[in-house]
Amino acid sequence: MDTPFGFKHSLDPDLFSLDRLDALVKRAPEGRFVAQLADSGRVRDGQHATYTKLEGSLPDDLARRGLHLHFDNLEEWAPEYVEASQGVLEQVRPHESETIHSPNIVIRVFSADAPAALHGDGNTQVNCGVGGRTLWHFGPPSNLSPLEIESLMRGGMFLGWRELSPVQTFDLAVGDACAAPPRWPHWLEHPGPEPAVSFELSYWTPATIRERKVYDVNWMLRRAKLAPQPPGGPRDGVKVRLFDLIGTATGKGRAHRA
Repeated sequence: MDTPFGFKHSLDPDLFSLDRLDALVKRAPEGRFVAQLADSGRVRDGQHATYTKLEGSLPDDLARRGLHLHFDNLEEWAPEYVEASQGVLEQVRPHESETIHSPNIVIRVFSADAPAALHGDGNTQVNCGVGGRTLWHFGPPSNLSPLEIESLMRGGMFLGWRELSPVQTFDLAVGDACAAPPRWPHWLEHPGPEPAVSFELSYWTPATIRERKVYDVNWMLRRAKLAPQPPGGPRDGVKVRLFDLIGTATGKGRAHRA
């Protein structure tokens, strides 16, 4: 996948009704349901969210204040959503030339009119509209500096504002979906009057894992006051082996040793 694209999905909307999600809150293992205050604009003040507790039922609290709720790692504890994800992945696979690794499944719910600030992701993202309306605004990685790209997986997801150029916008109502490659910065709008619900998959391929390793080593080299080359250079193999050696020594990065 080289550029974002839109498509239609056939997910069952009943899986994502607010009442069903309210019941899902009670099933969620510790740490797998997160409530935070929605961003106040296109830029987040720092990298960290402002966390809160759900006050009353999920539908009532969404109507009362600006919230961003997410159910994380559903592949670990909610089999009905794993089953639902299979059809979406089948629609995406023709756009990938390599095997899809480690799909992560998340449901996000935003209060009506709550934005999501400009940020980027290190892996491929698939976004399905299953409630309300979401506008995704994407720009290519050329909008980011090398350090910003290297920092996406190092706690630097959220970005200072800049007008993305060129920009691709996907207006997702129920039944609409879009997918985007890694490192395409984006921000979101959720026009009312209803809360917006998204079913989101993220994943890696062998190529994006390799690129991630190179960017991660580049981040370390840049901290040492060096000027490393981006992926595609003659030293990529050395950087990949270095990442794997560090990961073996520290016990980290096991998910990216493919």
